[in-house]
Amino acid sequence: MTLSRRKLLGTAAAATALAQAGHGEQKAARPVAVSSANGLRAVELAVRRMQEGADPLDAAIAGVNLVEDDPTDMTVGYGGVPNEDGVVQLDACVMHGPTGAREPSRRSKG
Repeated sequence: MTLSRRKLLGTAAAATALAQAGHGEQKAARPVAVSSANGLRAVELAVRRMQEGADPLDAAIAGVNLVEDDPTDMTVGYGGVPNEDGVVQLDACVMHGPTGAREPSRRSKG
């Protein structure tokens, strides 16, 4: 069975959300970071920075920079392989801030 990176990250995000759903406003006991295999060093750095008190967004960016600046990593950033148009195409997802139920938007009916 083949599992795409997009499916893996979506499933991990959903599992994390479900695990936290029953905990109300409790904070996570430890930092959490998710990566594909080429980002293990990035996750180690990001988690270490969060444990030291860094903002999660800053920690994630520092970790991602490790991978993107690596010319031997052919998946993203500096060493990324161009698409058929000759462009190194990247995508990323970062969630920052509180998660959970949000108040529905109030749109006027009309």
